Amino acid sequence: MNETRSIRVVAAGVDAPTMARIAQDAGGGRVEAAALGDMQGARLVKKGQADYYIGTCWSGGGGALAAATAILGAKQVGIVGTPGMVVTEERVRTMVGEGRIAFGFAYEQTTTAIPLIIKEILAHRDAQEGRAGDR
Repeated sequence: MNETRSIRVVAAGVDAPTMARIAQDAGGGRVEAAALGDMQGARLVKKGQADYYIGTCWSGGGGALAAATAILGAKQVGIVGTPGMVVTEERVRTMVGEGRIAFGFAYEQTTTAIPLIIKEILAHRDAQEGRAGDR
């Protein structure tokens, strides 16, 4: 049986420790998550020491992704939700499929956004490895 490496996620922004816990819980044992500062988290992703970055702020786009955009580049990040834009499975799936590795959303969307992001990341990895995902 092939053992796959856990997906490593860094959470930054408003209440990062809670974000990390939600990400780890949503991963069902397939996700390791850590709460870090935005610069440190983005640098770990850039170095390959983490796989994905999730960030929150009050708007979902500014502080949530500023460091990730500066360090990873604009094509690697995506805003999945703002106070006026609901987080959708389709938007998250599209961004994961495009190869984006940093996701931002409004803090109020944390409990909705993180499980969707993790679900789509895991489904994408499963598809790449030839396993049926749990969509």
